[in-house]
Amino acid sequence: MRTSRVSNRIVVTLLCAFVVLSGCSSEKPAETAKKEETAKKEESANTGLSTAGALPISKEKVTITITVPSSPTVLSWEYGKNELTTWLEDQTNVHIKWNFYPAADAKTKLNLELSSGGDLGDLIMGNFALDNSSLATYGSQGIIRKIEDLVDKHGVNLKKMYTEIPNIKQATTAPDGHIYGIPQVGICYNCDRAMRFWVNKSFLKSLNMSVPTTTDELYQYLKAAKEKDPNGNGKKDEIGIAGSKSSWFAKADQFIMNAFTYQDSNGLYVKDDKVIAAYTTPAWRDGIRYLNKLSKEGLIDQTSFTNDEAQLKQIVELNNGNSVAAVPSGGPHAFAANDATRMNYEIVPPLKGPGGFQTSYFNEFGIVGSYQFAIPANGKNADVVMKLVDFMYGQEAYLRSRYGVQGVNWEVPKGTLAANGEPAKFKLVGKDLWQEPQNTHWQGANTTWPSFGSDSREVLPEGKFDLEKVLFDAAKLYDKTAGKVSIPKFFFEPKTATRFNELKTEINKKMEADIADFIVGNRDIEKDWDKFQAELKNIGNDEYVSIMQKEYDAKWKGSKK
Repeated sequence: MRTSRVSNRIVVTLLCAFVVLSGCSSEKPAETAKKEETAKKEESANTGLSTAGALPISKEKVTITITVPSSPTVLSWEYGKNELTTWLEDQTNVHIKWNFYPAADAKTKLNLELSSGGDLGDLIMGNFALDNSSLATYGSQGIIRKIEDLVDKHGVNLKKMYTEIPNIKQATTAPDGHIYGIPQVGICYNCDRAMRFWVNKSFLKSLNMSVPTTTDELYQYLKAAKEKDPNGNGKKDEIGIAGSKSSWFAKADQFIMNAFTYQDSNGLYVKDDKVIAAYTTPAWRDGIRYLNKLSKEGLIDQTSFTNDEAQLKQIVELNNGNSVAAVPSGGPHAFAANDATRMNYEIVPPLKGPGGFQTSYFNEFGIVGSYQFAIPANGKNADVVMKLVDFMYGQEAYLRSRYGVQGVNWEVPKGTLAANGEPAKFKLVGKDLWQEPQNTHWQGANTTWPSFGSDSREVLPEGKFDLEKVLFDAAKLYDKTAGKVSIPKFFFEPKTATRFNELKTEINKKMEADIADFIVGNRDIEKDWDKFQAELKNIGNDEYVSIMQKEYDAKWKGSKK
């Protein structure tokens, strides 16, 4: 009898335990979420920090140290003197102490401090040119902190960003599965379609010609410009194509090659889930043949392979801006110094090549910008730092960081159109302070996530050179033939990254020299083609493509469907 009672008690106890466990496992998601939110509030109450997204960040003022490259245009970064610093501190109750690195060698100094275990404060912020290789290396060594736990705990704006733009999280997650840095978001419609080409309007009018639409029409136009004195000064001083090796998509081959093959600025593309080096294909060879023909007939200025941007502008401005027939460039502001000259150039649509091929460059991963924030592992107040960073990814913080104070530096217009044809989101008040000495913001040191692109600015009055409208209209034209073939932003493990960067440096160096030699005729595209391909193999081009293909297959395959 006694044994029976004991057995019954055991059964009852087990049943009770089972009910409790069953209750936990069948709890509704809403109930679980409510409990988690309650736990977060209790934790916040104990630490003095706010719940995720709430302000101020801390009940008591907290001081953090931010390491940042200095800027010659920011006159003061201090509270009470700099508008952005003052506003951020007032909103968050977080006081900032600054640790400045000289802008000229900020990257070198940062790497030295990281490798030696130096004191980098509580947050690394700004353009230190931190790349995936650096983050993977210092992250795996425990020098830079993994932050996905902090984002999960405190992120509101960051979680929204990762959800709305999956490319960002995918491109910035290290091979070990951790996140070590947060990038800026590049919302720039025209920037991602910037491999463009422009022709001289007055030349077209003088020659009674239309904007070229094919490679043959371009040849005929350049030839006429060179031979028929369209600037009317009685001299044959007109220049066909003028470019630059270093300006914004201003290399002589870049736009024209899109009439023969896909390629990005490194001569690469992805098609049918295969990484392809365009410069190993017959189509690329055909493009070089065409460019060599232009060069042989004096239709490409030879300085195009050595000019910097300033030199290109000097050439374009000859004869009061009426000397050059055509310019490869992202925009007129990058190749012409005066608005009158800029307004004299018209966008050329993507050309059709001899075989009917036609495409335009589109960098679908351009939205993933450079890293702006990383947290040193030996820093303090990581929770406060992450909450501050997340706040800076909010829309008002971005607008103040880019344009300044609303009502003082910019305002929201009423009922006007933007450069992109939609209702205008903002209008500058006075001069844009970007690159100007000022105390309004931090000159891009905390560039984060814009709510809209610069093409949302109110359109300028008729007759003024409106760069945003010009670039938007050009990009919209190019969108019609844009292909999703660009190379992703790969994140290699450290040893692979080191080898990849070595190969990339050598191959790009060779390609820059050899493209110029093939175009001007120092190398013969017919006789030297096989030798050129053998040279590429010898310096590791097959390995270079193989490294990318392996990473693509592991992380990106099927993403372009």
